[in-house]
Amino acid sequence: MIDWFAVRPIAFGVLTFLLMCLDWFLSVLQHREHVAHSDRHYRSYPVDTVEGNPLLQHAIRSGAFVQPRHLLAAIGVSVLAALALPWIPHPARPAFLGYVWGLFLIVSCTHVGNLLGSIASRRGVHGRLWIHQRTAYWIQAARHVALALLLGVLALASFSSFVAGVALAAFVSAGRQLAWVRRVPPVPEPDLPPEAPTGEDGGPPTTIAF
Repeated sequence: MIDWFAVRPIAFGVLTFLLMCLDWFLSVLQHREHVAHSDRHYRSYPVDTVEGNPLLQHAIRSGAFVQPRHLLAAIGVSVLAALALPWIPHPARPAFLGYVWGLFLIVSCTHVGNLLGSIASRRGVHGRLWIHQRTAYWIQAARHVALALLLGVLALASFSSFVAGVALAAFVSAGRQLAWVRRVPPVPEPDLPPEAPTGEDGGPPTTIAF
């Protein structure tokens, strides 16, 4: 199948577009689940969002499956990918396909895991966990690095350039998380939960309920 797409730029571009749409569709589903249920247990600060990309954090709040900004980006990326494919040397094309598709497959799998975890948390979970966005980005980057290492081992064991491309996409995804860290204010000192009461002297809270 990879070889079939490697010589069909239009088909490659169309599937890339569909994968980007799938990523957004799953993002919206996770956002809706968060608003309806999981935000009573899991909140991020200083911005409460399920979307990691700062450029789309405002757009995700609409909860719309069709979002013009994302749609235009998906079309642009898909067209560029299709135009670039014929310029890639044929032996390197499987790795190129793995890299491009891996960028969206990895994020989509993350959304599926988060969505299923949120649904499972509807019962049997109590209290609230506050997580700073910087911390969330670091955690997600660590997950992507772990996945990249696994995929790298599989690529070496199978001599698959396609899997190697997906592994590279996982490393790039980790780097993207770390780049977004710089757009978030540092974790404050002292690092108190956003809704925690403080003492009369402005010191640490006397009690924190979780």
